[in-house]
Amino acid sequence: MFFLGAINAFSLFNLSSLDSAIITGSQMVMADNTSALIGLRPLLSPEATVALRGDDNFASLASRWREWHAPDLAAVVEVATEEDVQQVVRFAREFDMPFVARAGGHGATEALANAKNAIQIDFRKMNYVTLNEGGKTARLGGGVNVKQVIDGLEAVGKRTVTGICECVGLSAVVLGGGHGWLQGQYGLPADQVESARLVLPNGDLITVSNKSHPNLFWAIKGAGHNFGLITEWEYRVYDIKDHQWFYEIFIYSQEKLEHLYELINSMMDDQPAEAIHWAYIVKVPELDPEHPILWFAIIYDGPTETAREYAKAFHEIGPMTVQVGEGTLHDLAVSTLQDQAGAGCAYGMTSLRYPIGLKSFNVAAVRKVYDHIDETFRKVPELAGSFFLLEGYSTQGVQAMDPASTAFPHRDDKILITSYIQYKPNPVIEPMGQEFGKKLRDIFLEGSDDPEHLRAYINYANGDEPLEAVYGWEEWRLKKLRDLKHRWDPENKMKYYVPFV
Repeated sequence: MFFLGAINAFSLFNLSSLDSAIITGSQMVMADNTSALIGLRPLLSPEATVALRGDDNFASLASRWREWHAPDLAAVVEVATEEDVQQVVRFAREFDMPFVARAGGHGATEALANAKNAIQIDFRKMNYVTLNEGGKTARLGGGVNVKQVIDGLEAVGKRTVTGICECVGLSAVVLGGGHGWLQGQYGLPADQVESARLVLPNGDLITVSNKSHPNLFWAIKGAGHNFGLITEWEYRVYDIKDHQWFYEIFIYSQEKLEHLYELINSMMDDQPAEAIHWAYIVKVPELDPEHPILWFAIIYDGPTETAREYAKAFHEIGPMTVQVGEGTLHDLAVSTLQDQAGAGCAYGMTSLRYPIGLKSFNVAAVRKVYDHIDETFRKVPELAGSFFLLEGYSTQGVQAMDPASTAFPHRDDKILITSYIQYKPNPVIEPMGQEFGKKLRDIFLEGSDDPEHLRAYINYANGDEPLEAVYGWEEWRLKKLRDLKHRWDPENKMKYYVPFV
């Protein structure tokens, strides 16, 4: 699609050769704790793997969506069982080594860079999707990604609320509360959880639910990156509808901006639970060689005639082009550039994110943002692959839940906005990219309903936000999280994703 052009000191240990020199655990004498990794492999299941720096497969296993400020890894352990996860966590504790979890690899918050000489616990082999008896819930492995969940459920006539980007791990989505196409009908991804199997930072394995450790269950749904490692979700699922998704993509030139966002504002109060407004501000030279264009889509989970009627008003603005289609959730991912081959899953760029949640658009602020983007792309063409994402999900299902029912704090927001500052790795560009992203966020904050209180979605958080912006401005929220942290992770082993202690 046209949019793609715009965004576009260890050796392998041979245990059998060590004969009587094999030593494990605390008996090992080592100049560097990473040498202890020689003793990890025998503790794991036959299906698990251990890759160390210098191994042929290490680079591919360690590669992330954003390499800039990524964790510094000594080893990648591909776990295959719950017991593997427990063994790695206990091993890391014994040798005082940091550990981080991975299911997808999109984590990009600043604190990840504080994990030095760490073990990556790679869950991607634990990627099963199993429908439970009765068809109301499914068991999802802790390493399953969004596409695997969608495909696995579609095969048995079911669907559920997931994130949008196909290659993102579902666990990361849910631990931050999550957002997705179906949230207007069913609530957030975190709202779908019936129970979870959780390896604690001390290596113990427990089940959390409304009946088992309910306060910890509350915490993992919105602040879960700080509490434990998910090996399995018990997750609500729903019957697939007998129609396909409808989408209509409008491309507008910049002089239509005020008309477009005034119309979006006017439609949000009556936005059906089945409708999504999805938008980009992005440079597409093939359509406009001088200025960014306005990319806007209506996505609708309903009959075609109903969807077309809902989208009718956007034709009257005068788009440059219109693309109409119907399809599956995978087709939606392709159309919005969030499929596994799309821009949302592309590796190799430095990507910075600066999110803000809003209740409506300040149209004057949207214009200021657009003008600043246009000006910056001219002054710093290396940043012209950046794009501005405006996610306008339906919120009926989200707001139907008690705001205190999960650690996710931003249920009243109707719009999720973030700048994706993207450029080829270049230390000269880094400060300009950071300044650019922060400026765009600040423009929206200044024009928001509450300019004193930024609201930032944790899964997009840059890491420079006030903790209250991420975890909630109500005083009780952070107090409750810190009390639970002291109870369940008193040594603060899990501190690499927007830590709050």
